[in-house]
Amino acid sequence: MQIRLPSDFGPDHECAVIDYLDGLLAGRTAWAKAFEAFDLLDQAVLITTQGSHTFRALYRQIVDQQMADAYLGELLVLRDVERQGPVLWSHFARQIVSECKQRSWLQPDVPGSRLLLSYLLYWWGAFARGYALEVEIFHDLRRSGIQFQAHNLLDSQQRYSPSDLIVSGMAGDIKTSLYFVQVAAPPAHDFYVVRLLTPGGMSILVVLLQSLIWDKIDGDTLPGYLDTIAQQLPAPVRLLQHGREWVALGYNEWKRRILRLQKETQ
Repeated sequence: MQIRLPSDFGPDHECAVIDYLDGLLAGRTAWAKAFEAFDLLDQAVLITTQGSHTFRALYRQIVDQQMADAYLGELLVLRDVERQGPVLWSHFARQIVSECKQRSWLQPDVPGSRLLLSYLLYWWGAFARGYALEVEIFHDLRRSGIQFQAHNLLDSQQRYSPSDLIVSGMAGDIKTSLYFVQVAAPPAHDFYVVRLLTPGGMSILVVLLQSLIWDKIDGDTLPGYLDTIAQQLPAPVRLLQHGREWVALGYNEWKRRILRLQKETQ
């Protein structure tokens, strides 16, 4: 067994990937390097006597095709997604480790074999946590009386639709980090519901809207910065990132304003 890494995958990338596997990754700079590293590993290749396969192809074959539907089916019937979701995610993560061992993909004498395991677990974690947050938000919006349309997670085509939900004609996405704001690519959605960790380690929900979309909701804003919005919430905060204006506000405050908007437009 051999593993061929992309030419631009360097020692700093390898350290970030292994630190993720060992639970040692910390800090924005380290996570940024890890995001870059896991993207590069899409094109890494596992070479065995059965043939050659990219890491991305192995993820689709071993994880996406065999575990995704089963996980989502169980996720949708959980009563307390926030509490029970991590237990369910861990159950499937252990299956991934077991699968790698059964296929002899974890070999101490093969440089890079731990990179493959870390890659599979990273993308599984992103998938599992992302959809758990979606289900949590969908449940809460229904309880709150907000009218919205959501994609069907059990339909493989709808699952990868451009938007997770539509609220009052606004296309939204649900994220587990602010990474999408920190890249220069133009946003693909009108608003984003994001779970953030505060400097004190507390989990909060924030909604970011493109500034033109905020005009549809309307209201005064405070000037702020990406690093300080947690301290200014729930009030709407206007911030500039990569030359693009956003308005951020607390999730519950956003719901209150959406409910008012929907009542006014009925």
